Amino acid sequence: MNAKSETNDLFKTAHSVLLIGYSIFVAMHCTITFLLGWDKWILIPILAGLFAAWGMHLYQIFTDNQRLWLTAGFMMCTYFVYGTHQTSTYDLSVVMASIIMLFIMTRVKGVITLCQITFYITITYDLIMIANDGYNFEILDICRIVMNYSVITMIAGFIKTTINKWNQVTEASKEEIHVLTESASRLNDFLANVSHELRTPINAVIGLSGICLDKETNPEIRKDLKSIRKAGHRVAEQISDILDFSELDNDKLVKNCEDYTITSLVNDLILDFREMKKDTTEMVINVDPLVPAVLNSDVSKIKKIIKSLVSNSLKFTAEGGVYLKIGFEKQEYGINLLIEVSDTGCGMSEDELERIFDRFYQSDSSRTRKTGGLGLGLSLVHGFVSLLGGFMVINSTEGKGTTVSVSIPQTVVSDAACMSITNTRKLSICTCMDLNRFKNPFVREYFSEAFKTLVQGLSVELYRAENLEALKKIDSELEITHLFVTQDIYMGGIDIIERLAAKMVVAVMCEPGFALPKGSKARLVEKPLHGLSLVNILNSEVSDNENLGQLKLTGVHVLVVDDEHMNLVVAKSIFKRYDIEVSTAPSGPVAIDMCRDHVYTLIFMDHMMSGMDGVEAMKRIRADVKGLNHETPVIALTANAMSSAKQMFITEGFDGFVSKPIEFEELERVLKKVLPKDVIRYETDEVQPADTKPTGKDDDIMEFSADDEVLEFGPDDEVLEFGPVDDTNNDPGYSPDEITKKLTANGINAEGGLFFCAGDTDLYFKICFGFALEMEERVGKLNGFYDNKDWKNYEVLIHSTKSTAKMVGAQTLSDHALALENAASALDEDYISKNHASVMAECTEIGEKILSSADSPELAEKLADREEDD
Repeated sequence: MNAKSETNDLFKTAHSVLLIGYSIFVAMHCTITFLLGWDKWILIPILAGLFAAWGMHLYQIFTDNQRLWLTAGFMMCTYFVYGTHQTSTYDLSVVMASIIMLFIMTRVKGVITLCQITFYITITYDLIMIANDGYNFEILDICRIVMNYSVITMIAGFIKTTINKWNQVTEASKEEIHVLTESASRLNDFLANVSHELRTPINAVIGLSGICLDKETNPEIRKDLKSIRKAGHRVAEQISDILDFSELDNDKLVKNCEDYTITSLVNDLILDFREMKKDTTEMVINVDPLVPAVLNSDVSKIKKIIKSLVSNSLKFTAEGGVYLKIGFEKQEYGINLLIEVSDTGCGMSEDELERIFDRFYQSDSSRTRKTGGLGLGLSLVHGFVSLLGGFMVINSTEGKGTTVSVSIPQTVVSDAACMSITNTRKLSICTCMDLNRFKNPFVREYFSEAFKTLVQGLSVELYRAENLEALKKIDSELEITHLFVTQDIYMGGIDIIERLAAKMVVAVMCEPGFALPKGSKARLVEKPLHGLSLVNILNSEVSDNENLGQLKLTGVHVLVVDDEHMNLVVAKSIFKRYDIEVSTAPSGPVAIDMCRDHVYTLIFMDHMMSGMDGVEAMKRIRADVKGLNHETPVIALTANAMSSAKQMFITEGFDGFVSKPIEFEELERVLKKVLPKDVIRYETDEVQPADTKPTGKDDDIMEFSADDEVLEFGPDDEVLEFGPVDDTNNDPGYSPDEITKKLTANGINAEGGLFFCAGDTDLYFKICFGFALEMEERVGKLNGFYDNKDWKNYEVLIHSTKSTAKMVGAQTLSDHALALENAASALDEDYISKNHASVMAECTEIGEKILSSADSPELAEKLADREEDD
């Protein structure tokens, strides 16, 4: 608000106060008139003047100054009538002083002068009338008369001086405000110009690093290029924040409304969330399936609101979880989109809550702060929410976490549900996950509430098992159609889960990068979990599990069109596994131009894109007289999971439909349907069936029970990927069979370890000998944690030891490490002190036995060689 508007507001307030004082004065005059028997007819014009003053104020008749002078005139007339009575003579100065005080807020000196003149006229008239009645003035009367004149003169002079000073200060403040406003405007313009200038080189950095990544094969260089590109994206986001802040600060931010689907919006953000999430933090996304499918609002700002809130929660949550919930509330104008982000982070104090919307404010702004950022996040979110006509509420408890709730009005374009089941048969769903492994109770609530919302929205049955034993019981009593298991449950009972996958759809909820053994019938659902990926699984059948080998489509050239860069990266990676040549386009117009220069076997088109949507782009490609792809099949690639979505796309002219996130089974069905039969072939390998148990005299060592723990890896452990055995080197310089026999002779269950590695000998040796070579360092760290009684880090490292020992086939060591892990978790120092030394000795012994299975230290180093994954 500028100085001029503040002055106008003050003037209007002064006028309101003046009218209230005027009303009180008239009421007192009426009371005295009746009590003292004054002429009552004079009250009619007095009341008429009062009503006229209020009428002018309420209906804003005339200008502000005109209303002020008319009201002042009515008041002076009333004052004169009051003063014409001789009983009021010596009260006139008190009454006028009160009236002058009412006028001080108007800061109009002319009105004060009018009050003075009216007083002088009234009291002089009174004195003349008293003198004409023959009254002899005594010394006391003369002193009182002089005092009345003097008091009003001094008060009026003081008020005029005050008004002069007030106006001087106001003018000076206006000049300062003007200077500051100009400076802020120039600063914002400077920030905007700098940001625009930086965008070009940053875009070049991102683009060129991506091109170099496509060409480079050296793992070290690829790692550096990925770091450069990631840093470029981060700077680009900060530049975007600066531009938004500049527009917000200058009141230039505008809404750009368009139709969008909430499922597409969330799907576009999933990849960002995966990059931001820490290994120690769980993230759960709960989208109500009944949210209307197509909404209209400024989708880019809603996306920034969600991303900023989630990013902030992940940044300040070291362990526990972050929960994103998206629901809705019906209104006459459409709906209110309800966005809630909760976390179990550090929370905020009352002082921080009061300042949280201040621009550039950061709870920790020191040079040694642990979190990054510009301090614009929540102030920008608040600005976006206000611009979209919504509101936000923050509830936080220091040390326990924060919940941010946002409500934004939305126009409904299609009120069909955003997610629905297209599977015609009755579904019966079971989840197998041990929620008790999450120490924070809020994380358990996040998962429970997410599944509850999904089940209620889709109207399906859900059963929950906490372990494999409970799962077996449910399977024996009920007919389950779809099973969702966590990664740790799957790894603890591969044989059981794979047998179930033969008769029901099984999905493994896993961390990014996890791979199933070759021949597995299960599917993967990568975290963070969200409704759309689960719905895609529910819409699939067991028959989709048929495994003819790896589908290969050599010679097929695909164009993928999507305005989200990360979606293009993912799609490119997925299609390359089929030996497909992939080209990408970031928008519909670019795709149209590309289709004029190249002939593609297949086009995958995102539906919801800014500017030109997928439907329009598809139609233009087919109608383009200069184009070369009039007959090329076009597949809708979208996060729209409505029951009517597939029919809608087919009606529009698409040849098929694949929902995001892309599921391999669904993608392969579409590819086999639209592509010529002569390009489809399968590449098979001799693999160990996933439900085959390892054989040998120590078979019972590798049996799984309901108490088996998650096989997890620490930050320093090897990343395991299941892939085909590289047989290109026919003479590796050692005999794998001999090494396997020596390991078995030394008490290591090599066959059981190979089972975990799907028969990949190189992978098993890499894990096994790597574990042995770093054993001395591992034991040293454990001893250090033991000496310092650092049970938290002790628990983490002994957990890793337990898991890796099981992977290499050292089951006894794994069991002993598990007991120590449980003791560390329960802070049972007595048990740890009694068993620590013996387990450390056992670790050292296992390491030595493994190393002795190689003919030389050099061979052990070679077998443990680790190439970094791209």
